Amino acid sequence: MAEKLPPEVQAKLAQFQQVQEQLKMILAQKQSVQAELREVESVLAELEKLPDNIELYKNVGHILIKTSKEDVAKELNERKEILELRMRTLEKQEAYLQKQYDELKRKVTEELMKTYRTAT
Repeated sequence: MAEKLPPEVQAKLAQFQQVQEQLKMILAQKQSVQAELREVESVLAELEKLPDNIELYKNVGHILIKTSKEDVAKELNERKEILELRMRTLEKQEAYLQKQYDELKRKVTEELMKTYRTAT
């Protein structure tokens, strides 16, 4: 049936599929960022329970380096801010792509219905 579709319908269909794939990629990235954000928030919550003078170590490459609770909290809060910014960006991209997806779906459906009606 694809050979019988007019070129403009084929182009719209290809564009629709491309937007669909982009939307899937954005959703996968969003899931990944959400998981990392939950992990950072969990670590920050646990960190709050610890005394201020506790000795902490962080993994840097293949070695552990002694650090303070304050430094760890600062790094985690910075990471959290970055992740929240990334999440907002992904949400905007998702909304934009979802709008494109819905519009292309409507157009492709209309064109396919016209093509089907004229073919029968």
